[in-house]
Formats: sequence, structure tokens, C-alpha cells
Amino acid sequence: MRPSLAVAQRVLADQSVTRMLGTRLVSFGEGSAVVELDIRPEITNHHGAVHGGILAYAADTALAFAGGAALGPNVVTSGLSIDYLAQARGVTLRAHGMVMNATGRRAACRCELHAVAADGSSVLVAVAQGTIVAPEASGVSAADISEKSEMSRPPGATRPRYGRTGVPTVQQILRDRLRTGDTDDGATVALVIEGGGMRGIVSATMAAVIEQEGVLPAIDLIVGTSAGAVNAATLAVGKAEAMADSYAEVFASPEFIDVRRIVRGRPVIDGLRLVSHVDELFDVGSAADTDWAGRLAMVATDVDTGLAEALTGFTDRADLIGSIHASGLLPMLAGEPVVLRGRRWLDGGIVDAVPVLTAATLGATHAIVLATRPPGTQPAYGAGDVVAERYLRRLNPELAAAYQGRPHRYRETLQQVRAGWCHGVSTIALAPRTHDPLPSRLERDQTALRAARVAAAEAAREQLAFLAGGKS
Repeated sequence: MRPSLAVAQRVLADQSVTRMLGTRLVSFGEGSAVVELDIRPEITNHHGAVHGGILAYAADTALAFAGGAALGPNVVTSGLSIDYLAQARGVTLRAHGMVMNATGRRAACRCELHAVAADGSSVLVAVAQGTIVAPEASGVSAADISEKSEMSRPPGATRPRYGRTGVPTVQQILRDRLRTGDTDDGATVALVIEGGGMRGIVSATMAAVIEQEGVLPAIDLIVGTSAGAVNAATLAVGKAEAMADSYAEVFASPEFIDVRRIVRGRPVIDGLRLVSHVDELFDVGSAADTDWAGRLAMVATDVDTGLAEALTGFTDRADLIGSIHASGLLPMLAGEPVVLRGRRWLDGGIVDAVPVLTAATLGATHAIVLATRPPGTQPAYGAGDVVAERYLRRLNPELAAAYQGRPHRYRETLQQVRAGWCHGVSTIALAPRTHDPLPSRLERDQTALRAARVAAAEAAREQLAFLAGGKS
């Protein structure tokens, strides 16, 4: 027999750490548990945010009680991992543990942690996944848990989101969505698009393949950084293929990129002209008047905080175009920071070149990641980068530190993406093959760009071959 909420609350209250932190069990049911604790100075770090150890404790507690609600009271945590997504500030830390899959004495669980503000608004600050084990069988079947949790879910509540162990992969989710046309499966699928300057022709081409193969209706969010933000916007208005063509046929012109300008003290890249011309050609600003306005995000770096943020919820064409410009404002190469929404912005790739983390903060549970470099590679760090780092240090030392760590962070993120799990999100990567031609960030050779486009299309189709059995 599974314990009631009152009994479970007494079990929690018996723990000394509970009394020390003031942890509360506020919800306890079939395969689900919610714990809360007040955010006080005693549990924060020197930045004023909840300490990571406290977040892990809250996740462990919520996971254990969720597992106990499904398997019975005698359970232990046999494994736990956590991905930190944002700093936890506010008045309350809330951890919601959910059983995603249970077999015999073992339950695979997921936990979402939110920082709740005084006005009731909340921010997703971490996701965790763990395995809860009952040392002795409790006789509860996975089917029983699934059926009863569906019956007990309050009207209007969303289904639990998927976790890491024993749940559908991105490939399975996409196949099912394309076969049935139903996206009400509890998952939130993001298309995450890397930038890379003119190397963005690779991710633009892959986005075009996504468009051509009819995969876009299975995607809930599009998140792009830098050139990836341009590619995201053109995909949202159905012009991904035309955008991919335009890298070589339009934007390789010195009108948009000219290294000789640096001698005259002018930006190498005329970002505003480039983005404005994209809008003239493809009417990307019209996305602000569609439902994509809230499902499209451009990642930019806030100069004053040194953090990457998602620019989304566009109010009008100017706001959307300005957000694309901000996302791609390469330090030094493209001029001074963009002022938008009362803040100063630089290229999102300084902090989040492959924005899976940003997608996670927007609620993504699964992601297709469009990368512009082959597996196992990373951006070089040359003399030009040293100069850019000095420039960023003058603006904000946090920016310089983020820029310096970019190559390692890029490689690590792509390794995790290829392994299928990154920042609490189930992932799959579409990337160039090792032998594919790779244009540079400032590439203007049309032949090289066209060759990269052909190769990227072939690579994307190869890597999406798993969808063949899923289309209706």
C-alpha cells in the first residue's frame, strides 16, 4: 500500500536536513511529488542564487518521493544527474519529481526545478534525472502507474515531460509525430541552429532539408544563434532553401563582408545591412505576426551581465529584425553592441554557440541540433581571437572569460549532443561529415560555399534516414 500525503509528509519531517532547510512536501500522488523550500540567504552562493548542492538535494528529495509514490515507501536513489540551466533566485524553490518509466522494482524519474518569484512567475533553473529502486518488490506494474497517473492528472494539466532513461528518444518522438500528426505527447521538440558566420550555409542547408522533408510540423521551437538566428527566421517563414542559396549567390559580396574595411576602422561585416536585406528578400519580419513569434528565439549575449539570453515573443517586425541583428553582432568584426529592449547585446555565440542550454530554459525536452562543424572539432583560437578577447574584457571581464572558454565549451556540448543527452535534453545532431568541405566564418569564395551546400544537404539526408519509416 502506498502512503498518503500526510504519511509522506511525516516521513520527510523526520529527516534532520528537512528541519534544517524547512523542506515541504506539497504534493504526493501516483508517480509524482512536489517539494518546496524557501529561498533564504543561508542557502545561496556568493552570487545570491541558490547553491547547486541545495538544488541537487531538492531534486533528490522530489525524485525519491515520486519513486516512492509509485513503488512503495521503501525506496533508495541508485543514481542521480542534474543539469543546471539558470541561477535560482526568488522566494521559493519548487522541485517536481515525476516517474517516467517503471519496471518491477526500478523507476526512471525526472525532476524539474523552478525558482518562483513573489508574483508567482517561475523560471526553470535545473532538470535532473535519477533511478529510484525498491529493495523489495512492491507489486506495482508500470502499466498500473501509467494508467492511474493519467486518471489522477488534474484537468488541463500537461503530461509529464520525457527524461533520459527508459523513455522515447528524439528519433522515436519524430517518427511518431510524423506518422500520426499528433504533437500532444508531452514532449517539447526544439530545432537548435548553430551559427558560424558564412559557415552558416551548412546549418541553413540542413534547415532546408528539414523543410523539404516535411519535418517542421513536428517541431515546437526554433532556437538560433548568430547566423543560426537568420536561418531560424527564414525557416519559420518557409524560405530556408532560398536562404541557403543566398549565402553564395548574394551574401558573399563585399557589400556585406569586406576585410579591407578594418584598415579604415570600419566593421568587416555590415550586420544591419545584411539582416535588413534578408528581410527584403525573404520577409522574415512577417514571422512576428504568426504563432512563431512565441516559438522562435534568437540567442544573444547581454553585454552587462555576460549571460546568453533568448530574445523571443517578438512584438513587431522591428523587434524581430533587431533581435536577429543582436544575435549575430560578432565582437569587433560587426561593430558596437546593438541596443535593443533597453539593453546592449553581442553575438550569442560568445556564450552559447550551440544553444541547447537556451532551448532547455525555454522548456525543450528534445532537440535536433544543426551543427556546422564535423564531430570532434572545435573553433580555433588565433591572434584575432586574442584581440577580440581584449576588446570584450574592456566591455565586461565576464565576456572575455566566456569567449576564451568557447572552443572547449563548443566541443564538449557537441560531444554531449552526439551522445544523445545535453543539458537535460534528449538530442540528435545533424553535422557535416569529416570529409565534407568546410567554409570559413568570413568565406567569400562562391565555389567553396556551393560545395559546402551540396555536401551539407547529402549529410542531412543521410542523418535523417531514420525518419523513412515514420512518415504517413
